[in-house]
Amino acid sequence: MKIANIRKYLDLYDQEKYLFEKLGPAIRRRGYMKFDEFYKIGMWKSARQKPKYLKNKKIIEKVSRDAFGENDEKEKMRKLCALQGVGIPTASAILTMVYPQKYGIIDIRCIEMLIEKGFEIGKNINMGSWEKFISIIRELAEKNGLTPREMDKVLFAMHKEMLEGKNYQNLY
Repeated sequence: MKIANIRKYLDLYDQEKYLFEKLGPAIRRRGYMKFDEFYKIGMWKSARQKPKYLKNKKIIEKVSRDAFGENDEKEKMRKLCALQGVGIPTASAILTMVYPQKYGIIDIRCIEMLIEKGFEIGKNINMGSWEKFISIIRELAEKNGLTPREMDKVLFAMHKEMLEGKNYQNLY
């Protein structure tokens, strides 16, 4: 049996790899997101926002083009957060998929790991904590020869290991 588009399905199996290696670079080259791309990223980061994501069909291309064309990082974030269902964590995921050399995904687990390691960063995810998070992971990434995206993955894995060591006590 010969399966049409077999490579497509191999790519789609590993969703994160597909999003970062195929989708992100395509968006970066084009300069904006199409709705189906936005939807895939949103569902990967936070599926519970699905009904809200659907309300962005008519505006996603313009909003994402404006956000990606913005030089000010806070403005990039504000513009993406104007989309229905998109908060700072999802906006950070979008920026990271499109620009993994520059951004990392903010997540409570990464923040908790930074706090555990002595960094002063608030647990509430807001614009201020995002700016501090980006600054810290860029510095850590540079010191360790990584990208900010790789650094957020390191923090996430460290947090998982920490929870395993504590027998998963106080797991949210």
